Amino acid sequence: MRSSSAFDKLLERLVGGLLLFTVAWLTFWFAGVNPREAGIGFAAIGLAWVVWTLRIWVEPSHRFLLPPVTWAVAIFFCYAAWRTHQATVPYWALQEVFLIGLCAVTFFISLHNLHRQETAGWVVNGLLLIGLLSSAYAIVQFTQNSQKVLWETQPLVYYKRYGATFVNPNHLAAFLVMLMPLALSHAFLGRGGAVQRIIAGYAALVMLGGIAVTMSRGGWLGAGVAVATFSLWLLRRPQYRIPMAALMAVLCIGSITFLIQSEKARARIDALTTSGKKDSGLFRAWLWKPALQMWSDHRLSGVGPGQFDTRFPAYRTPTTPLSPQHVHNEYLELLVEYGAVGAGIVGLGLVAFGYGLYRTSRHVERGSSDLGVKQSNRTAFFAGSVAGLTGLGAHCFFDFNLHIPAIAVTASILSGILVSNTRFATERFWIKSYLPLRLVATAVMGGLLYWMIPLGATAAREDAHLKRAERRSTVDELFFQELAQATALAPGNPMTPYWYGEEMRRLSWQGLPGWEKQAQEALLWLQKSSALDPFNARTRVAMGLCHQWLGDLKSASDSFESALKLGPNDVAVLNALSWNLIVRGEQDRARLLVEQSLKINPWDNWEAKSYAQRLQTGAH
Repeated sequence: MRSSSAFDKLLERLVGGLLLFTVAWLTFWFAGVNPREAGIGFAAIGLAWVVWTLRIWVEPSHRFLLPPVTWAVAIFFCYAAWRTHQATVPYWALQEVFLIGLCAVTFFISLHNLHRQETAGWVVNGLLLIGLLSSAYAIVQFTQNSQKVLWETQPLVYYKRYGATFVNPNHLAAFLVMLMPLALSHAFLGRGGAVQRIIAGYAALVMLGGIAVTMSRGGWLGAGVAVATFSLWLLRRPQYRIPMAALMAVLCIGSITFLIQSEKARARIDALTTSGKKDSGLFRAWLWKPALQMWSDHRLSGVGPGQFDTRFPAYRTPTTPLSPQHVHNEYLELLVEYGAVGAGIVGLGLVAFGYGLYRTSRHVERGSSDLGVKQSNRTAFFAGSVAGLTGLGAHCFFDFNLHIPAIAVTASILSGILVSNTRFATERFWIKSYLPLRLVATAVMGGLLYWMIPLGATAAREDAHLKRAERRSTVDELFFQELAQATALAPGNPMTPYWYGEEMRRLSWQGLPGWEKQAQEALLWLQKSSALDPFNARTRVAMGLCHQWLGDLKSASDSFESALKLGPNDVAVLNALSWNLIVRGEQDRARLLVEQSLKINPWDNWEAKSYAQRLQTGAH
């Protein structure tokens, strides 16, 4: 039994190391948004899942902790998986559910393997180191005015905003908002010596600096909520009131100095409620309105996992972007994609989570032997994690943070360790691992791995082919071969055949020998894309352009009219149909559509301007 116990502790440490490696890998490889690079991190989670399964059989005394929130996590995952089969575009739904499954697995692994204070302690220290390094990199970008994210050039839309290895600076802000209070709490409440607490305080200040240079207004708000939550915890104890007052003074002075010195920060605040500016905060409000309408049309079960962007064009208003990808509000996106049923499951889970924390808080605080007299890492983790997750929750009102793997996995780890603290409040939810239960648990774990491993491997291989196609300097035979191979691996992805068809159509338009065959081949690929995603207006536009190039004006008109129904406020759709109407001699309707197109985009809409000039010349 002694060797078994020692081996069990080794396995526990291995699980913690694998989870910490996953967070580091995802964070420093563009936040895990690229399937090929993220696959290594996901594989580490799968390996941790296997190690936990081994622990169940190696250590007979291993128990399962299943408070109410765990059932909500399992039920929501099952509901999301069931809704996948009813989705309009299953490919996007599978990607969404894969991430949900990954987070659920991470949550359960953390809950059952990181509850010992020693293991949880060094995992948390590792997370703080990752946050510190990310913040330092962002501050270096700021001081050097660097527009590089590792070796990639940062998109111009984020000019003078710095996100370290996160392409979108908003997501770095969310990541740091989640970790910064942990460093702060260890500086105030941790059991370490003076040097360790000073290092933790330094890490917290560097992370605050990292949040500042992201220029994320939601990040600033989230940080404020996190600090306020932590302050409320400390201010109940008189001995911490003066140190907290000093900290608040430092933060206020630092914030004012930063705003005075940073023109970009002032501009971001000035543009918060100003329309017509690219930094306008009204963008999200404009996006939420059609999202609410989408939910109103699918109240009970929503449009399906990952289907918001697919269904968005029909609800798009002239002021909203063509393809926002997400609602930029996690709560509203939950309602839109999963309906009242899914939101209800998550809502009950959050209530159970919050109630469990409330019941646990007294026992965690009691363990510190009169808080303030004797320090406690357990109390420090509890207070810091609650504050960090609260700040992240506030930020989620304005962004899609939980769709970013690095953030979602880290939040799952912290949540799992937090819920494990339930054992201090009650023994009620512990279940002994009897043989039948171990068999069931092993079967469930094996089934999930059997489903997730091929899905993740296929996504990584598909991404590799797509990336190679993207890097091709010319649209040649090798380019189309890469796209064809990506399609063979993931035949449900509607964007790959669209990309293939659109590039083949452009090639055909050069009018070189064989252009007719190229146009017909493009049409076949576009039809395949349209069948996979019947709501994509741009696919119908490309099909219409092919028909028109081949001289079939009737089919072209049908495609353009269909595109107009799917995307009534899409400038490309309006311009394509306008051209078709001009060619067919329907000048009056063409004029109305051109005017509508110019009203939506009067700035760089040169195509509509040329049509307007042509119609005006023709009128005279």
